Amino acid sequence: MLATLLKALATAGFIAVLSEVAKRSTWLAAVMVALPLATMLTVGFTYWSSRDADLANRFAASTFLLIWPGLTFFLLLPLTQRLGLSFWPSFAISVVATFAATWGFTLVLKAAGVKL
Repeated sequence: MLATLLKALATAGFIAVLSEVAKRSTWLAAVMVALPLATMLTVGFTYWSSRDADLANRFAASTFLLIWPGLTFFLLLPLTQRLGLSFWPSFAISVVATFAATWGFTLVLKAAGVKL
């Protein structure tokens, strides 16, 4: 239970720091997000709690594969706004499309025999 609480606090702290940094420098916040800190923390916590390097490595590999459909969000958000939608509808469309792209890509990978 304590480990779960520490994970939650570390994650919340990471996101809080990122949001504060983004207010001052979008570039620095983007660099911090581009460095896969959340993934690094999750891989580390996965290994720490399970002592299973294979499990942590499988998570890292799955994350790498699923980055590609995740880029849908970054493509659609500015595109939908350029087409005249306001921020929140653009955000919602981008989130839903990203989930759909990730789900579809997962099906394609599984059909190709890739284990996630």
